Amino acid sequence: MIGPRYEYAMLLSSLPMHPQQLLGVVQTPLSRIQLDKRLALLSRHDSEDLKRIEDLVHWSQIDDASDEFIINKSLEILSAIRDPFLKKIILWRLEFRTLLSALRLRHAGHEQPGKSGFCGVGQWLWLIRKNWDKPDFGLGARLPWLAYAQLLLAQNKTYELEKHLLTTVWQYYAREGNSHYFDFPAVVIYVLRWDISHRWTLYHTEQALTRFDSLVDECMDGALSGF
Repeated sequence: MIGPRYEYAMLLSSLPMHPQQLLGVVQTPLSRIQLDKRLALLSRHDSEDLKRIEDLVHWSQIDDASDEFIINKSLEILSAIRDPFLKKIILWRLEFRTLLSALRLRHAGHEQPGKSGFCGVGQWLWLIRKNWDKPDFGLGARLPWLAYAQLLLAQNKTYELEKHLLTTVWQYYAREGNSHYFDFPAVVIYVLRWDISHRWTLYHTEQALTRFDSLVDECMDGALSGF
């Protein structure tokens, strides 16, 4: 009987490699139809976990959702994921989204929130609330991507900001993927990077400008959507 690890090895060996640099990508390494055919090798439980993760992190799924819905759905998905590594990368993405949402809201003119006045997920919430008036919420030394994102947003360089954010997520997945090869987390990392590369191929300057102009003008409802 073929074991799960052999099936993961077969699946991952059939997938073309992602390039090291995102910004040079002009098309995904394979189509979504081709990818889904290969993902059919996954067990039912793995397929369900992968769908939960993609539903959460895929930007187009939650653009119009409220903050309360996003947070509750995020926590629900986190509790359903069995693998500690996958929980970690999902939580990182949610914290990334929370920090970006705080930047957008402040850029749109929102005042410093109270103890429960800003919704989000993860370890940085109390620092966001405490350091609302600091450009990087006092986190620039620990999160260099955040300080640069704030600078680009303040300068209204929306296309450059889009590139910076996508590249940050791309590089994070690449680093985390270095510790996983022929297992289910390696499959998830591959699919998440495919999602990012697909998203990048859909963008050009006018699309990015339109998207970010609308995002920075949002009110609290839906502020946690995207990325």
